[in-house]
Amino acid sequence: MSSDAEVKRAAELKLWLEGRIAQLQEEIERLSETLGYVDATLRVSTFKPAIEMLAESKDVPETRELKRDKGGQVIAVATITSDAVAVEPSGVALKATTPPFRSFLIGKILEGMKSKDEELMKAGKLAKGSGLRFDVEEANGSIGKLIIENYGEKARLNEILNTVAWTFSRMLEK
Repeated sequence: MSSDAEVKRAAELKLWLEGRIAQLQEEIERLSETLGYVDATLRVSTFKPAIEMLAESKDVPETRELKRDKGGQVIAVATITSDAVAVEPSGVALKATTPPFRSFLIGKILEGMKSKDEELMKAGKLAKGSGLRFDVEEANGSIGKLIIENYGEKARLNEILNTVAWTFSRMLEK
């Protein structure tokens, strides 16, 4: 059992951690605000933000194979550019009505990301029109292509691709 001194020390550490987290969150908000100001200033001065210049200079599409989690079969091919990813099923017919496509991938994951981006745009932390957008192209009820624009950072892209691979794998089990 903990002594009174240990409990008191734990309480002090908790207060310190909560204070430090608040300070860091405030610092992140100020840094984001400053970055937005710098980008806006550069746009007004007819310059483009550095990230846009980098994107324009190397917008050569990358292709990735998405594999089934059981057996490693290629089930889709993703074509990635700096601002969009297009995922096409490969060698498999997947119906858009097969769970968990609409309920999980579209409804929870992509709509969730889209809503989060909309909140960031309303708060001025993300440029208007730069939020996630997506579209499902279907042919005869089957998924032809899933297009996701403005996916953001590489970590988010990887999350999307991993979730698509998982979802398509589950759909093949149905």
